[in-house]
Amino acid sequence: MNTYMNSSAAFALSVVVASVLFWSGIASAQTATISTSLDIGSRGANVITLQTFLASDSTLYPEGLVTGYYGPLTAAAVQRFQCRQAIVCSGTAATTGYGRVGPRTRAALNVAFGGGIDVFAPRITNLVVSTTTNGATLTWFTNESARGTVYFSSSPLPIFEGSASTGAVVGGQVMIEPSVGFSHSLALSGLASNTLYFYAVKSEDASGNVQLTWPSTFRTNP
Repeated sequence: MNTYMNSSAAFALSVVVASVLFWSGIASAQTATISTSLDIGSRGANVITLQTFLASDSTLYPEGLVTGYYGPLTAAAVQRFQCRQAIVCSGTAATTGYGRVGPRTRAALNVAFGGGIDVFAPRITNLVVSTTTNGATLTWFTNESARGTVYFSSSPLPIFEGSASTGAVVGGQVMIEPSVGFSHSLALSGLASNTLYFYAVKSEDASGNVQLTWPSTFRTNP
């Protein structure tokens, strides 16, 4: 039975949104791959991607630190991964590559990531709502190509728990972009004047990764 969002639903949505935001922000790359060799002293997005993967297995990286800096703890975790994958299990970074992410280790890591499958949600930025007497236009950007959806209603948006594949399901009226892109714009028409509307914006990439904004409001012009 459809019900409007109560405190339990709001909490459920906050969990979904927090999860989406976390996964969209853990690395700047849109695919879980390492594109270069890494060693002690390396820094940057590739190190973050490496550490995020290693931290998902406490037997590899019990410290679980995602710092963007490749230090001795990260090197020790790489050694455990290399040994587990039968790449190398002795020596040093200089002599055998033990503890260093070279070509063989990088390839094994990328396979472990899922062969470069996109696991990051598109990030929604610069969301703007422009209103008229009987309409509103919502514009925003995403950092990767995605299709936008706007949910809206003159009553608080009903939020329901979906399946593992669909995540949160939002009620109300729906408008969906006809094509994908980085720049998004959806115009709502036929709205009542001087009326408060509730809305949420969703962007979904080709891999099915979704970012959903927290429901907000706008008021049409008198």
